[in-house]
Amino acid sequence: MPFSTPINYGQVAAGYDDSRCIEPAIAVALADGLRSLGARSVLEVGAGTGNYTSALSTNGRSVIALDCSPAMVEIGARKTFARWILSDASALPLRTRSIDAVAGVNVLHHLPTLRAALREFRRVARIGAVIQAVVRENIETLWYRHYFPEIDQVLLPLHPTLGSLITSMFHAGFKRVAVAKILYSGRGDLTFEAARSRPHLLFDSGFRASTSGFRRLESDCIARGLAELERDLESDAFARIAATFDAAHADAADSVVITAR
Repeated sequence: MPFSTPINYGQVAAGYDDSRCIEPAIAVALADGLRSLGARSVLEVGAGTGNYTSALSTNGRSVIALDCSPAMVEIGARKTFARWILSDASALPLRTRSIDAVAGVNVLHHLPTLRAALREFRRVARIGAVIQAVVRENIETLWYRHYFPEIDQVLLPLHPTLGSLITSMFHAGFKRVAVAKILYSGRGDLTFEAARSRPHLLFDSGFRASTSGFRRLESDCIARGLAELERDLESDAFARIAATFDAAHADAADSVVITAR
């Protein structure tokens, strides 16, 4: 078995903000989506420690921030002025059509029942949803897969294809869907994809521990991949290998932001 149990955010909450902050490209796309919907009230699902919560509350919007980790909610409530709720995204404790829009960042792959959660998003939202997600096409452009092939078994089942995600949103009751592809700036926010342009990050155990992809890999898989990566970085082999993923990455980007109504 190449992967371990799912990440326990209660164990990583205290150090989460050491590697996580707002990615400007995501924040801009979320703001554009909410503006297009005319949303004045927002439910943020999977709000974590609230890094995007304040950004969502700009322009006079009211935000309800929801997460299922008590430790994350405790930190987020100290950082922001939003109303915080401890709950699972698949059974939202809100009345039907009680907020304008649902928003979320890097949350869909943590949901055990994606379609149930999307139906809940549609139920509580009067207008629609703006969701950032890493889809399978994004994962498939990572050069990490060359050094850690077990990542496919860990991550691909958790990340739907863009087409299947859009189909799921239609099944949930959304009628129109627009997709924006997002390329990360690489500044500040050390998400899983940050090492694409900074491969030495993968040798930092703190960075690996903060990403659900590497936390799910067994230690022997990580050690074997790091040894090969280190050898290739000392020569020009790494550049050649990474280049084989570049064209696909330019087309797929790092993630998508879906605006649905």
